[in-house]
Amino acid sequence: MKTNPDGVDETTLPPVGLEHLTLYTEPLSVFVAAAAAGGAETICMSVGHPDVHDRRTLREALMRLDSSDLSIAMGDGFLLNSEAGLDGLERKLEILIDMGATSANTCAFEADPDRRRTPDHIEDLLGEFCRLAHTAGVDVLLEFTPLSHVPSLAAAADLVKRLDQPNLRILVDTLHLARAGEGPDDIGNIDRQLIGYCQISDGPMVSENLSAYMNEAMYERAIPGHGQLPLAEILSLLSRDVIVSAEVPLRSLEQAGVSPAERAERIIDSSRRLLARARA
Repeated sequence: MKTNPDGVDETTLPPVGLEHLTLYTEPLSVFVAAAAAGGAETICMSVGHPDVHDRRTLREALMRLDSSDLSIAMGDGFLLNSEAGLDGLERKLEILIDMGATSANTCAFEADPDRRRTPDHIEDLLGEFCRLAHTAGVDVLLEFTPLSHVPSLAAAADLVKRLDQPNLRILVDTLHLARAGEGPDDIGNIDRQLIGYCQISDGPMVSENLSAYMNEAMYERAIPGHGQLPLAEILSLLSRDVIVSAEVPLRSLEQAGVSPAERAERIIDSSRRLLARARA
């Protein structure tokens, strides 16, 4: 039995993945090595990362994954833009298939703060992409955030039910859930089978403003269990087959010289403990 300094049997802790955004500024090889050293079971890999577009670098990273018993649970970076259409998504899908991932995460991010946000802007495009991905044997996740045309869990659930695609489910990011003004009760109000993936991070219950939220989301989140979000309650409501993966960029620790492996270990260890408590 492998125990940690607290006397807890680490082999009984549930698996947790590591999201690419956590160590996005690092080379792909460093991210994979850190995820393996930190104890992750799966990773998310962004189809937009420069190293993914270098065939040799990607091949070496995939070989390291195989030797580390890590798998790519999801490919991130599928931005829904009705004006750009399906072409860019199709090219990214080809990259995802080359990576060996089986899920693609979509998000309808809207950079214009003055534009009216509504799922109607991307509904047709998402449906087309789901059908294209289904043909390729790929599942599709829909990530909601107040920064997108799908601003809340409630909006995501309505859209997924309207589209009625067999390979489409919702990705819940705990930070975006809180910033949408939602929480455990809102998860309890929808069919939990609609949720297929969960990105966890922590932080204060509210952000001061939109700029603070953007900075928090991209560069500085709190390690799960070190903030105010009701993570245990959220996780307790999810089906056991939902992949839970930590998305915790920590620019402050990076600038302080904390290694990628150490950052990954802190994040994954705390996340696994939190998930274990939630499922107890």
